[in-house]
Amino acid sequence: MYQFNAFILFLVAFAPAVGSYGQDQNAVTDTTLAYSDELGFQRRVAPMLARWAAVPYAAKTRSASQCPDTGLPVTTWALEGETIFSPYTGRAYRQGPVGYFGPKARDERGRISQFGGDPLKQDLPPAMARLLLNANDTLARAYLSTPGSTRQQYHFAAKNWARFYPLLAGKMGPGWRRLFHESVAEYREARRPSDGPEREHLSMSHPHDLVGQAGHLLGGNSVDGGTENHKTMWRTSALIYAQHFPDSSLISGYTPSETKSLVKQMIGDYLRRLLVTGNGEYDSQIYYPHTLEAFLNLYDHSTDPELKAYARFALDYFFATYGLKVVDGAVAGGQKRGFIPHAEPSEMETMVWAFFDRTSRDMSEERIPLHQVLTTYRPNKLIEDIYRERLTYPYSLRVSRPFYHMDRANAFQESFYRSRNFGLGNVYMSIVDNPNQQVVWSLIAKGTDGPLAFAGGQQYARTFTGHSPYTQTAHDQGTLILLTADSRVGREEVGEFRVANERANPWHLPDTAQVHAYELANRRKYASTPLTQVHLPDRIDAGFLQDLVAGKKYSAASWLWLPRGLPRTWRGGWLIVEANETLVGIRPLGGEHRLLTATDLPAGTLAGSAFEKQLNEYDLLLVAGKVSGYLLEAAERTDHGDPAGFATALAGASRLDTTRLYEDLSLSYRSLYGTAIDFQYRPHRLKAAVGIDRQPLDFEDWTQGGVYRSRYLTVGEGAMELTNGERVLRYDGIDQ
Repeated sequence: MYQFNAFILFLVAFAPAVGSYGQDQNAVTDTTLAYSDELGFQRRVAPMLARWAAVPYAAKTRSASQCPDTGLPVTTWALEGETIFSPYTGRAYRQGPVGYFGPKARDERGRISQFGGDPLKQDLPPAMARLLLNANDTLARAYLSTPGSTRQQYHFAAKNWARFYPLLAGKMGPGWRRLFHESVAEYREARRPSDGPEREHLSMSHPHDLVGQAGHLLGGNSVDGGTENHKTMWRTSALIYAQHFPDSSLISGYTPSETKSLVKQMIGDYLRRLLVTGNGEYDSQIYYPHTLEAFLNLYDHSTDPELKAYARFALDYFFATYGLKVVDGAVAGGQKRGFIPHAEPSEMETMVWAFFDRTSRDMSEERIPLHQVLTTYRPNKLIEDIYRERLTYPYSLRVSRPFYHMDRANAFQESFYRSRNFGLGNVYMSIVDNPNQQVVWSLIAKGTDGPLAFAGGQQYARTFTGHSPYTQTAHDQGTLILLTADSRVGREEVGEFRVANERANPWHLPDTAQVHAYELANRRKYASTPLTQVHLPDRIDAGFLQDLVAGKKYSAASWLWLPRGLPRTWRGGWLIVEANETLVGIRPLGGEHRLLTATDLPAGTLAGSAFEKQLNEYDLLLVAGKVSGYLLEAAERTDHGDPAGFATALAGASRLDTTRLYEDLSLSYRSLYGTAIDFQYRPHRLKAAVGIDRQPLDFEDWTQGGVYRSRYLTVGEGAMELTNGERVLRYDGIDQ
C-alpha cells in the first residue's frame, strides 16, 4: 500500500516563511501562500446555484408521442407499448419508441427501474441545485428516487452522486437511502451508456463496477476498463461511499472497509505514477473537468485525512501542470483527448475563470461547474501566480509524456514556449494513438473576446486538428515547422519491422530500437496508403469543397486553421496575421496554396457538417502537394511594431534552404529567434530527425529522466517542485 507523507513546503533561502501541507488542512499553513481572491471567487459563484437550478432536467428521459386527435405533443414516462391517455382529449393510445434516454423497464412495484443512456450526467447537477435550494422540491425528489436513477452509477453519474450523497442523503429519508445503498451494492454492468446506441452493448472483457480490478491502473484494464477520467470518477466515488455508507452496506459487492482499502491503494499508486511518468490523458480540455470534479469530491467529503491529502495533491498537480500552458483561459500546445477553442468556452475554461478570473471572454453568463461552486478547495498562491501571469516571460517547458496507461515513461516528447501574449507547443508522436482527439501542436494567442488559436496538419483524423501519421513537426521557441509526405519504407525498414514484430515482447528491445520498431509498425499500419494529389482550382466551388472533405484522410495536403477574420497580408512569401498583441508569420512549403474562408462556402454546400461549423469559426490555409507544409513564426507585437516591421524582421533574420526538400525531404532554416533548425522528414517513422543549432534532439533523454522540466516546475523521481521565482513548494513522493 502506498502512503503520502505530509507535503512539506520548502522556501528558497531569501524567503523568510516556512509552511507545510497538513493532511486535514484546507490550505497551506503559511497564510502568505494561501489563495488570495476569496472575495472574487465568492462573487463569481454567487449566482451559480440559482443558475444551475434554472436548467431544465428530466426532459430527455421522457417518452415523446403525439395526441392522435390533435397532433399535439405529449411527453410521459411511459415504456414503449404502454397505454397512455391524451391530456387534450382523453383518448387512450399506445406509447411508441421512447428514444435512447427514455424509460426501458419497470420493477415489481411499477417504478422505472432503468433509463436508457446516461441522463444523470447532465440531469443530476440541476436537480441537485434545486434540492440544495429547496430540499422539498417534489419533482426533483421523485425523479431521483426511482430505481432507474439511483442505479445509474457509471462514471459521470457516480461522480455527481458522490457530491449529492454527503450533502443531501440525510434529507432524502431512510427509504431513499436504503434504495440508494441497494443500487450501489449491486452496481456492475457490461454496457457503455455514455458511448451511444452504436457502442453501448459491445462485448467487454470485464464488467464495470465502482471498485474496479485490482492490479490495473486505477482499477481498469487497458482494453476496456475505462479512460483515465472515467476511472478517477468511479474510484473516488467508491471512496466517498465507503466513508459515508453504514458498515452493513456494500459497494459493488465489497464492504466499505474492503472498498476503502482496495481503492485507496489504487489512487495512491496512480498519484505515485504522476510523479514518475506523468499522466496519460494529459491537458485535456474535454476530460480534465471530470477528473478535477472527482478529486474535488474526495477533497471535500473525505473523513480520512490521508485521502484528503491525496486529493489536494492531485488537484494541485493538475492545476499547476495545466496552468503553465494556459493562454487567455485555454490550453496551448499538445493535448491528449483535446481540441482547440471554439466560440463557446469549454468547461475547463470556465473552471479556470472561476478560480483565476483571467480570460478575455465575457464569462458573466456562463455556469461554473457545480462541484467547483460547492468546493472548499482553493489553489495555493504559487498556482494562482501561474494563472494570473505573475511570472517572468518568456519561459520554456519540456515534458516526457507516457503511453496512455502510464506503463511506459517518455513515450512522447513535448516542447512548449510561453511568451507574454502567446504560447506555442508541440508533441513528437511515437505511435498513432486516438488520432481524433490528439492535438499535436497549437498556438494560442490572447484575444479581446476569447483565445485565438492556430493548429492543423494533414487531415487523416475525423476531427480537424487530430494526429496524422503523414505529418511531422519540429518546434523551438516561437517557431514551428510542419511537413506532410508519403511513406517510403525500404528493405532495411521492412527487415527491422519483421524482427520487432516476431519478438514475443517488443519491450525486450533496447529503448531506441523499441521506439523505432513502434514508429515503423505504426507508419506501416496507418500510413501505407499513397496520398492523393489535391489540385487547387482558381475558383473555389461546391464540387471542389465536397471532394476535398470527402477525400481528406488520404489527401496530399497540409491544412492550417487560423482565427477567422483577423487582419492579414502577404509580404515576401509570408502570410502575416495580426492576432491582437501577437504577430504570426506563415510561410507555405511545397506546392500551391489557397486561403479559404466561410464566404468561399457556396450556399448549402456541406450544410450542417463539421466542416461548415469549423469554417464558420476558423479560416483555412490549404497547402497542397506531394510534399507540403508550412513554417510558422510567432512573436510579440511590441518587438516588431507592425506587420511591415515584422515582415522586415522575417526577411532579415530568417533563412530557408529547401533545395533538398523533394530529393530527401530535408530543409534547413534559421528562425526569427536566431536558431538553426535542421529538419529531416522520415517517411518510415512518425517523427522527424530534428537538429537545433546542429545538436540532434535527444528524444531518449528528453527530460533527463524526469517528467516536467522548466524554470517554474519540475516533476520526476517521485517528487514535484513548484516555484514562482521567489518561493518553492516541494511535494514529496509516496512511500511504498
